Amino acid sequence: MKMIIEQTKEYPNRMQYDPETNTFSESEKESLAHARGFYYPYGWVKESGTPPAPHCDCMLMSTKEYSLGDKVEIKLIGMFKRNDGDHKYIAVEESREINDYTELTEEEKEALHKLYPRVREGEGWFGRAEAMWCYEHCEKAL
Repeated sequence: MKMIIEQTKEYPNRMQYDPETNTFSESEKESLAHARGFYYPYGWVKESGTPPAPHCDCMLMSTKEYSLGDKVEIKLIGMFKRNDGDHKYIAVEESREINDYTELTEEEKEALHKLYPRVREGEGWFGRAEAMWCYEHCEKAL
């Protein structure tokens, strides 16, 4: 499974991907992740679809430096399940010896919880089993 990087800590604004030209452009809207101090790479699972079509958003828990458009071999280890169906999957590099959200460091979990500090009824942080089930069975978000 691969992830396409669409946001890095160098880009405080949201990025928009144009599949026709295979390019990214910066919007004027600040990224929610950057507004809340979340600086891990963000993007989408390549096999799930390509924006602006339905796809699966993904946060990569990594300290490695990536560039826009990089393709990274990943494994899904968890998710933030949202009521609106726009779930946010958590990934690590395929080579990393972590297999579930619960195995992340406390620092990594704190960073994730800053991104979604309010957990409403029906939402929450889940591990690999729920993430894989949702990835295979839930509708992809826009």
